[in-house]
Amino acid sequence: MAHPLQLGAMTARPYRLPLLSNASPAAVIAQLSEDDRPGALWGNWFGGGLLIFRRPFRVEEPVDASDGFGYLDEQPTLSGSELASGMVGGGWLACFGYDATTTTLGFYDSLLHWREDSGWFFESLGLSGREAENSAALQYWTTILRAAPTAPIKPLQVGVFRVATEPETARDGYLAGVEEVINRIDHGHFYQLNLCLRLHADVASSAPVVFGHLCEQLQPAFGGLITGPLSHGAPRMVTSFSPELFLRIRDRTVLTAPIKGTAPRKDANSAAALRASAKDAAENIMIVDLMRNDLSRVCLPGTVAVQELLALQPHPGVWHLVSAIHGELSQHTTTAQLLTAAFPPGSVTGAPKISAQQGIADLEVEARGAYTGSIGLVSPLAGADFNVIIRSFELHHDRLELGVGGGITVDSVPIREWYECLHKAAPLVAAAGSVLDQELADEPAPPAAELLASGVFESILVVRGKIIRLAAHLARLDRSCRELYGHGIPDDLPDTAYQLASVHSDRGRLAIRVLARPSEGRLDFSLDASPLGARPASSTLRYQPRPDRSWRHKWLERSALVDAEAAVVPALPFFTSRSRAQHITETSRGNLFIQDQDGFWCTPPLDEQVLPGVTRREVLDLLADRGAPARIRRCSVQELRQSRGAFWTSSLSGAVPITAVDGTALPDVSEFTANLNGELDIC
Repeated sequence: MAHPLQLGAMTARPYRLPLLSNASPAAVIAQLSEDDRPGALWGNWFGGGLLIFRRPFRVEEPVDASDGFGYLDEQPTLSGSELASGMVGGGWLACFGYDATTTTLGFYDSLLHWREDSGWFFESLGLSGREAENSAALQYWTTILRAAPTAPIKPLQVGVFRVATEPETARDGYLAGVEEVINRIDHGHFYQLNLCLRLHADVASSAPVVFGHLCEQLQPAFGGLITGPLSHGAPRMVTSFSPELFLRIRDRTVLTAPIKGTAPRKDANSAAALRASAKDAAENIMIVDLMRNDLSRVCLPGTVAVQELLALQPHPGVWHLVSAIHGELSQHTTTAQLLTAAFPPGSVTGAPKISAQQGIADLEVEARGAYTGSIGLVSPLAGADFNVIIRSFELHHDRLELGVGGGITVDSVPIREWYECLHKAAPLVAAAGSVLDQELADEPAPPAAELLASGVFESILVVRGKIIRLAAHLARLDRSCRELYGHGIPDDLPDTAYQLASVHSDRGRLAIRVLARPSEGRLDFSLDASPLGARPASSTLRYQPRPDRSWRHKWLERSALVDAEAAVVPALPFFTSRSRAQHITETSRGNLFIQDQDGFWCTPPLDEQVLPGVTRREVLDLLADRGAPARIRRCSVQELRQSRGAFWTSSLSGAVPITAVDGTALPDVSEFTANLNGELDIC
């Protein structure tokens, strides 16, 4: 489809013509035909408003994003010096997809431009030899604008949004993926990784109709409609309702504004909670550093600077933390060279970028498609704007795909990352007149008042004055305190714990308890120490029910656990999932590991029913270091009873072999757990 004439050899005399019409932007977009290879940009592009394109003069569809950057530098030579303010005229409208074969570029030499303050205009670059085509385009848009005010806009026809597998399987896989990311962060592979999943729905509406409807409702900052690629398998269209600016070039100045940090817009407190979130702030700052590094590769030394840091911005359904970095491009740096340095956007990959991209390839189940790539326009008149393809639908074969994800750091809580994905999807799903599969949207009610009033705590092992895994325990306590009460732990808490341990350094085994209790809008912290007896040599388990609540916090109010233990003494109780009664979760004292019939050591994923055990995490790391096969997955009660062995873990008891479950004897794993305990520094 490449045009025989090269753009660089052509001259352009841009012009603009006003078109009188009261047609709404959504109504005009809805009239577009997919056969005309339409495109559109809605929001804060080039001063704001709407740009609509059809019938490109030239199309390029390379098999990879980087192969397409060079086309952007091919532009016609401008003649004439008087240009209307805010005129765009045309240029390369491009989609650089994250995955190969989702990249497409079209050069449009005319467009329809709407701004709220000035109405509709026809704009053209005035390429030499294209007079007849411009005349036909002007006639087409004039006809459309006459018809649009009275033309009915078809209602959207979008089905329920589902995952490609069973909902619980998809959720558990994502939870396990978050844990694996944290494990790789701990091992120095990267500092942060953006982990994504995809939702799917049937669609009977055209992409222009979908785009017009949702833009009118959501008013996206950087919405984009792209046709193609058409030459790599199934025809595809992308409708993006992105809030995020990837790159903006004006003269020699480049600006990027990464988004990192998200919270649902539930109430007045959600914005303040996001602004106070140490995890979200750290995540944003990491990406700011990454983008500064990317821009420094092509900007003049000393010109790359942070313009704004951690600004709180409202967007449809969510709050975001947004930062801005700018720089001055080196004299001979081209748009293609800038994209080569900065693509894909760091806010949707991770840091360092290359290592994070390898992690994405390893851990994400479905290909991303165009999602997390970039849509942009490079105009010889106006400069260049590129968004980040998030909050986006990809349509092909009467199917609609929605990618969602979040940045994972060492402080991430797996189930909360899952909820964040659903929070990001919710405004788009609702705007499309659809719903999420109800089995996906399973966020629990807030904790009961009596639980919140009691507070949370940590029990930490001390062996002959040495505190075992203090940092991990205090990090877990800090996460709970910030989530539940909006306050972190005091800075001097580690020193207080060390002082307490030193006082009792002559004792063999000791438990330090750190208690956090709410009091008049603040948290009161206290520490105490008590001697421990010998570790349990083994345990038997019996099933017991427990209340339907979130158990991923270590609540001080433990009467439900005390009652469950009393009901089965001398055995320990084990519990099952609230949604799937046949699936085990944990014991009253710690996390469960079972060896399945394939020889894998398995432990349930960290949902609302499982405490994120410090020793559980350490055991997973030890198994990985040994090369012993381990999996994070659901395990049934029947699997537990028929396992090749099982144990439970806690910080005070280490790994404790389970000898029987509900009266059924299990194989002996005491030698295996003894070796684990040696490596765990537990005696």
